[in-house]
Amino acid sequence: MKKSLHVLSMVGKYYLYGFFLQLLCLNLMYASPTKGQSSLNISEVYLSLDLKDASLTESFNRIKNETSFFFIYDQELVDASLPVNLQVEHQSLENVLLSLAASHTLSFKQVDNRISVKVAKRNSEEKKVEVDITIRGIVSDSNGEPIPGATVSVQGTSIGTATDIDGKYSLLVPEGATLVFSFIGFETQQIAVGDRSVLDVSLNEEMSSLDEFVVVGYGTQKKVNLTGSVDVISSDMLEDRHAANVSQLLVGTTPGLNFGFDDNGYQPGAKASIDIRGIGSLNGGAPYILIDGFPGDMNSLNPEDIESISVLKDAAASAIYGARAPYGVVLITTKSGKKNSKIRVNYSGSMNLVTPAKLPGTLDSYTYSRVLNEAALNKGSSLKFSEETIDRVIAYQEGDYDFIRAQFPADFPAGDVTNWSAFPAPGGGWHGGNGDGHANNDFWDLATGPNMGQSHNFSVQGGSDKTSYYLSAGFTNQASSFTWADDYNKRYNLTAKVKTALTDWWDLRFETRLTKNNRHFPTGARPESIDSYNALLHIIYNTAPKQAVFDSFGNQVQSSVKSFFEAGASNDETTENWQIIGTELRPLKGWKINADFAYQSTDFYGLHDGREFGEKNWLTGEQTSSWVASQVNEYHASDYYWSSNIFSSYEWSLNESHNFMVMAGGQYESAKYRSLTGQARNLIVPDIISLNTATGDPSLNEGLSQWATEGYFGRLTYNYKEKYLVESNVRYDGTSRFLEGKRWGFFPSFSAGWVVSNEDFWTQSSGFINTLKIRGSWGQLGNQNVSAYQDLALIQLSKNLLNWLPGYNQTGQVGYTLTPSLVSPSLTWEKAATTNIGIDMEFLANKLGVNFDWFERNTTDMIGPSETLPGVLGASVPRSNNSALRTRGWELSVKWKEVVNSDLSYFVGFNLYDAKAVVTEYNNPTGYLGSWLVGQEVGDIWGWSSNGLFQSQQEIDNHADQSFIYNLWNPGDVKYDDLNGDGVINNGQNTIDDHGDLMLLGNSSAHYQFGVNFGANYKGFDFSMLWKGTAKRDKGMNYNDYAYYGFRRANWSQPKWDHLDYYRDTPGTKYVGLYEGDANINTDAFYPRPYEDNASNVKNQTYNSRYLGNFAYLRLQDVQLGYSINDAVISRFGLSKVRVYLSGSNLITLSHLPIGMDPTLPSGGYRDSTGKDYRADRIYSMGLNVTF
Repeated sequence: MKKSLHVLSMVGKYYLYGFFLQLLCLNLMYASPTKGQSSLNISEVYLSLDLKDASLTESFNRIKNETSFFFIYDQELVDASLPVNLQVEHQSLENVLLSLAASHTLSFKQVDNRISVKVAKRNSEEKKVEVDITIRGIVSDSNGEPIPGATVSVQGTSIGTATDIDGKYSLLVPEGATLVFSFIGFETQQIAVGDRSVLDVSLNEEMSSLDEFVVVGYGTQKKVNLTGSVDVISSDMLEDRHAANVSQLLVGTTPGLNFGFDDNGYQPGAKASIDIRGIGSLNGGAPYILIDGFPGDMNSLNPEDIESISVLKDAAASAIYGARAPYGVVLITTKSGKKNSKIRVNYSGSMNLVTPAKLPGTLDSYTYSRVLNEAALNKGSSLKFSEETIDRVIAYQEGDYDFIRAQFPADFPAGDVTNWSAFPAPGGGWHGGNGDGHANNDFWDLATGPNMGQSHNFSVQGGSDKTSYYLSAGFTNQASSFTWADDYNKRYNLTAKVKTALTDWWDLRFETRLTKNNRHFPTGARPESIDSYNALLHIIYNTAPKQAVFDSFGNQVQSSVKSFFEAGASNDETTENWQIIGTELRPLKGWKINADFAYQSTDFYGLHDGREFGEKNWLTGEQTSSWVASQVNEYHASDYYWSSNIFSSYEWSLNESHNFMVMAGGQYESAKYRSLTGQARNLIVPDIISLNTATGDPSLNEGLSQWATEGYFGRLTYNYKEKYLVESNVRYDGTSRFLEGKRWGFFPSFSAGWVVSNEDFWTQSSGFINTLKIRGSWGQLGNQNVSAYQDLALIQLSKNLLNWLPGYNQTGQVGYTLTPSLVSPSLTWEKAATTNIGIDMEFLANKLGVNFDWFERNTTDMIGPSETLPGVLGASVPRSNNSALRTRGWELSVKWKEVVNSDLSYFVGFNLYDAKAVVTEYNNPTGYLGSWLVGQEVGDIWGWSSNGLFQSQQEIDNHADQSFIYNLWNPGDVKYDDLNGDGVINNGQNTIDDHGDLMLLGNSSAHYQFGVNFGANYKGFDFSMLWKGTAKRDKGMNYNDYAYYGFRRANWSQPKWDHLDYYRDTPGTKYVGLYEGDANINTDAFYPRPYEDNASNVKNQTYNSRYLGNFAYLRLQDVQLGYSINDAVISRFGLSKVRVYLSGSNLITLSHLPIGMDPTLPSGGYRDSTGKDYRADRIYSMGLNVTF
């Protein structure tokens, strides 16, 4: 049944694609010059005639029968005419009419398939055969919305018309005419009619970017009047791009946005963390995300519902939001219906082929065994893998199963073997990959492979003269490239927005959003661990290729990686519900009163289980016990939030030169969070996962948090003829997170701008530089993003067993208290003051746009460690506002956009950004290098200097003493530099004043981040691509970064092909070394001598200059090719837009790292081990976008 459904699904899918392929072929056929207009072109219509003494009436009827044309004439004209004698063979209708015109003194005028006849004036120069054609079509904007009232005229004449409410027009034009399409605010287009009778035109908005309106806090502003730093990302930049969610879509779209991922990397549904213009506080801090005016999770949105995104980067732009927005604001505006627009139905969908990123180069078992044996001998140990085992490894790879059979235990039933990769152990067990196993598996290849994902979105929008509406539904299923378990993220979205005019001065709007997110993934038998997902990558990476997946009879073995994928799953469901109601009143011209209320409820439920797994004993037939006990973990959390805003604005002008706007308002918000988790072991019914079906004692934990803020805000703007601009914002905020008397803060901002290009004297330069604006701003905001209950002296209570106090074997009392925490009497707001200077320019008829900003943000009163007090205090010292941070940087964006003609347009964009954050105050009196230091750049990496590897024992003996790091050194080990010349390699006092031989190696912050995008449209085709990169980023690589070094301790050393340039100074053999004989010697190696044990490897895997990871990269983030089927074809099916496209994501990544490491994930995966994280899949998509 399942297979039949799969077949039906595949047939349906390919039938759909075949249907639209037919539409594409029809489009090409109808667009060919031999169809459509040929019957109306008299020069391309051919006929044969044999007329003898025929009347004109008879002649016209013969022509009508031969063609699709008929004649209109005065009967008296034809009755008085001479007979017609005309013999032609395959002549054009145009030539036939010219012959009749010459012989009978006539003139002809064609209008479509009608030809009017009249007597020509003698000796006149008038054209004997005139052709007029009726042209029809629709004029729309770039979104496909019709433009009523657009002017359509014939170039050089007074002939013209205007489009109706549906954007339609019809016009009688002369043959060879050129039509001019124009409308206020749009680019004028001139298009030659040619042989067309239907001509649909899409007009692009004609404006300088400074004429655009931009969404800002509590309203919109004309971009020319903006004095803050605001960047706008339109829906065009996000449309049809494949990404798990909105945060991933934003990567590379605008300068100044930094992205990061947690230890699970690019897992399905991965949410990127974002900061604007670098780190804002040592205590963390993220931008304030607002969706239609209210805070929310951008990743719960359907990207297809987004109209635009405004990124407010400086304090002047974000100050209106006060305490919630010290580190920038992201304003997301979702799509809405438009009044007086017809109903518009849209479907967009895609099928996505998910393939893994380039896999690490896993060694074959024979190479692996020889390399590990060499590492064992380097330590002075015996061979890790015996010669007998390696001979069996060779035999398996060569298919010599008789050799393997001869080594089976005597009582093993060799005649029943179906799988020769496993090797039985005496007593009924099975040898593993770290022992005598001989399999040859690439577990990256086995555990990953292609999977299918999909996305479907449906929307309806429109409006009457009073009401507009927008309804949408979306479904996204993002699969991972794991093939051994179900691993996906499914998101369901429902949205409804209605806005109606109760009167001509009073509007009411309502919006509701419902999102359900389902994340399902394998737990690896550890449902309680935050590492349960990335531990699977750790297991894949650390499992030897000699490990078998199945035993000799096809049963799964316990040490198999596959067993972990099947040992339980996590199923997390998050349901988010928004209800928003708002109103706008306009009592007087320029005066608006707005009020709105929003309520959000978020419910999370997680059910995680871990299952036992073992293997079948070949001797007894029994199942062995599992490594871990089965268990269940349940999580339930509820988050409730509500917010209300009321504000009023008034705009007025004096003498049409002095323009003012004043706004004032207030906001109140409150949130409450509750959680309850439970855990129990020993599931007795594995298929029914619940606390009730586990026999172990359950343990419970509860969480509770609540907070509230209240704020009052105001804004004053002024401009003189849009030349001189001034703006001020103020915010007075209170929060429940601090003590009484410390809860309120006042936060002002000021900004000004000068639009030089609006000056009268600028006309001389406007031919080259069309627009020029200089702006500057300063503002201060507060950060109240600290834990709740900072104002309460809470007594910590533990409900664990107090076993250490009673006597031996006695059970202590359940529940006891800990020392109460101390409350700081002075803890208050962190303050972030930002200065921004920017310039906006446009050149060459606004085709080239350049924007540059320099900024400095000073965060003061940061919460840091207090002065150390004696231990007799008995409690930890409360933190205080005693730290400061300065972030300085710049950003540049350049874009060229040109419409070459009606068929061709293109754009090229580039953005570049860099910032540096430096600690300016911090309580570290000793200058300890393990903490923050005054003058330290955030991300500084301290470590040893290294000039290479030791080449001889004599060199070791003559070098400085390295026993501080390790007590035994060999040729091929790292040679650390004695920077202070004292003959000893050490870190001194590990302080900034005495750091011994430590040095500043580099910086782990991303520097010179850039994005490059390009797009073009030619006729129906469109192409776009986006590249993202970082020019400089370092990472200190230590023993935890296995994927970089390849070697660690015995069973966790899994070198790949990229790790084989290691130090070797002895000839190899059949059983030891990478190569046999002297070819094995490699003393000019990159990597040091490998060892089997952990300590010997760690001494070479410290932070040092030789092995400083280079995380610079360049990635093809997205590439897309689309085709929009011609309107003449799709209109026959009642459609207004059909676009098909192919796209690819993460197809190319260029970096300096070993294969298997993602340069965008420097923080690492499993327990911060770089390379053991879920890397960005390569995704190929085929999509369809249809509008009715």
